[in-house]
Amino acid sequence: MTKIRRRRKWNFLAIASVLLAALLLIVGITSLDVDQVPGRDSLRLSSASRALNTSLDRLPRDGWSSQRGESLSGSEIRADLDALDNAKYHVKLGMYSNSTYDLDLSVPSFSSSGYVWLRWEQPLQDYLEANDNSLEEHILLLNALLSDAEPVLHPVQDKPAILSDGTYYQLYTYVGRFFIDKTSFRSFPFLTIGLPIAIEADDVEGGLGYSSLRFEPDIRNSGMGLYAGTGIIGWLNRGWSIAEYRHNYATNFGLGGLDRDYSLIVYDITFGTSAWSAFWRLMLPLLVVMVMVLLVFKIRPDEQDARAGIPVTVLLTLVFLQQVYRGELPDLPFLTFLDQVYVIAYVITLFAFILLVWIGRRYADMENMPLGESRDKLSHRLETLDEVWPLMMVLFCSIAVFTAWYLIPSGT
Repeated sequence: MTKIRRRRKWNFLAIASVLLAALLLIVGITSLDVDQVPGRDSLRLSSASRALNTSLDRLPRDGWSSQRGESLSGSEIRADLDALDNAKYHVKLGMYSNSTYDLDLSVPSFSSSGYVWLRWEQPLQDYLEANDNSLEEHILLLNALLSDAEPVLHPVQDKPAILSDGTYYQLYTYVGRFFIDKTSFRSFPFLTIGLPIAIEADDVEGGLGYSSLRFEPDIRNSGMGLYAGTGIIGWLNRGWSIAEYRHNYATNFGLGGLDRDYSLIVYDITFGTSAWSAFWRLMLPLLVVMVMVLLVFKIRPDEQDARAGIPVTVLLTLVFLQQVYRGELPDLPFLTFLDQVYVIAYVITLFAFILLVWIGRRYADMENMPLGESRDKLSHRLETLDEVWPLMMVLFCSIAVFTAWYLIPSGT
């Protein structure tokens, strides 16, 4: 009896030490963690015509939208419509992507090539001629990345064409690598990702600001070509969108006055992963491994070495599987859905190992106990644990995984 009391005392001290160490760990990490400082620039969806639908049957399920920034409110919409009508310069802008390829989630970025065309009227042409420059000199590919060659617009014609209605027209080609700003990494491996190309007026001096120059999307003629929707193997195309935004820079670039606003066009092609493909590739191996933890309690109690060895093997397998899929992703400041599922798997594996060790010690104690009611009660209790544990594990995992998915913010 004294030996049992001493063991209980040490077990209590061990548990208290683990809890204290966990508390200190949480306090330490919390004190070292840093908060992300949000950028001061902002995007507001303008009142100009736009095409933002990507896949109507998908939007209600995961809340994904190709829209960036916030929408204008009622009074702001009226004011923006008046500003659109009163703008001195208007440019009709269309985009047609020939191909999208080389998607890299670790940056994240993608490559693309295609066409951009601009149509503008005489007042803007007079402004360009007065400043002795061309329109492409005032056009910026905002999310372009530096690679072997910086992405720029290359005019197809030597000079703009004059159409029958008196407007000026110029066709450009582009090819380059672009940064991705909108993804649903929190839902990984069930991903939706937008591949944007952002075009903005490049005019720091302010002559072509938002109140002077407005881009208007050419919705009817914009689109995507044969290899733009199928160029990224393993991803499903969910459509394209194009819209104008009001880009507010939180600076006046040192020229005085208010912060500068510019008209910004975002052309976006949306891709998503196949849910079934993601399940078979990443979720099924994890499910099989966790079933092994569930079945370990069905091994005969007298084979304690085999029972205790399985959770250790499962733990090493979990670490390996997690490292494989994490290699596909950038270093994220949050846990993805699959990360949370692995945390649940680690917790279950740890508890299974602790419970197996505890059961093994009880069976060793039972061998030294005389035949009688106490031994029968302990034997019945251990057999009940072997039967109940798998059911408890399945119930806990189901609730925890559902909660993790339910708590993912909509549209992220």
